[in-house]
Amino acid sequence: MIDFTNSRIMFIATTDNMIWQFLIPHIKDLESYGARVDCFCAKTGFWFDELREKYKLNMIQIPFERSPFKLKNLKAYKMLKKYQIENVYNLIYCQQPVGGMMGRLIGKKFHIPVIYTAHGFFFFKNNNALKNLIFKTAEKYLSKYTNVLLTMSSEDFQAIEDWNVKYKYKINGIGFDNSKYDLARFDKMKFKQEFNIEENNKVIVTVAEFIKRKNYPAMIKCFAKVKKLYPNVKYIVCGVGKLQNKMKSLVCRLHLEDSVIFAGYRKDINKILQISDLMLLLSKQEGLTMAIMEAMFYSLPVVTSNVRGNRDLIDDSLGGKLVNYKNIDEVASSILEILNNEDMIQKMGEYNHKKVENYDIGVVRGQLKKIYEEVEF
Repeated sequence: MIDFTNSRIMFIATTDNMIWQFLIPHIKDLESYGARVDCFCAKTGFWFDELREKYKLNMIQIPFERSPFKLKNLKAYKMLKKYQIENVYNLIYCQQPVGGMMGRLIGKKFHIPVIYTAHGFFFFKNNNALKNLIFKTAEKYLSKYTNVLLTMSSEDFQAIEDWNVKYKYKINGIGFDNSKYDLARFDKMKFKQEFNIEENNKVIVTVAEFIKRKNYPAMIKCFAKVKKLYPNVKYIVCGVGKLQNKMKSLVCRLHLEDSVIFAGYRKDINKILQISDLMLLLSKQEGLTMAIMEAMFYSLPVVTSNVRGNRDLIDDSLGGKLVNYKNIDEVASSILEILNNEDMIQKMGEYNHKKVENYDIGVVRGQLKKIYEEVEF
């Protein structure tokens, strides 16, 4: 059993957004067990200050880059060494690929036990073979300095089964906190009017950052095909990112300006999901995405890429469709099959709403508590 009483934990995540979205309850649990937790991450937005001011976390800014090959990560590593020398942490708890790499290198140097949560390895099925070789070799090497290795998807857990890690577990994600989501009634028709959506429109929704791996070009091209055969449909995309303007240009070239709604960063995703009929997400890779869990909670069928993580969440033909993200015709056909069948929309939505209970924050906190009780350093 890990004795957290009076322990000092160096808690590392690559970005403040990761902590803000997913990790606050788990940090608060560690504090409730008696630990002093200092959070190390890059400051990428308002999240850092809010974590400090609203949630009273001990936040320390470190210039992590998401890519492990960026030179700034050398500076980050030196800063972590300095903090370890000054504060003498006796446990490192690290998240994400870069945060996990940094945490384990510090653990190796100072002989500190390490808990590492893999949100999705950089190596995965159908990825570039050379990249898989590089990243898997690096992860396997670092696993020698990992006391507890936590994975979230079946594929990632299978990948580490023969690794020499004493304690390795699969947990049900980072925890879906349904208390954050409102099922209260609101005027849906009035809300639809804000987006120029008519009462008889079907609505497809995507909630994802505008980055390459989310595969927005394929989703927009797919929607164009759906629109030709099902004119009475709208597409709401929620998110921001560096590729957003390029996607707006693509929408214009496909003459979809009246049908694709760029909603930006939203704090009312709960309402948008409740006026939607189906979620579309064609990511090239995922860990265990919260966006799909949100859609499941609001009883939406999901058409998504048949990749790691998505396969854990969506049962094909029961909660939606698992598709080849490279095959636009297959994706469009799957969407049309669902949109044309009200009974299918309802049954898939109900199935997903029930299944997402397995990923509830209470379930995950219970899994972690049991792990802490089993582990001995």
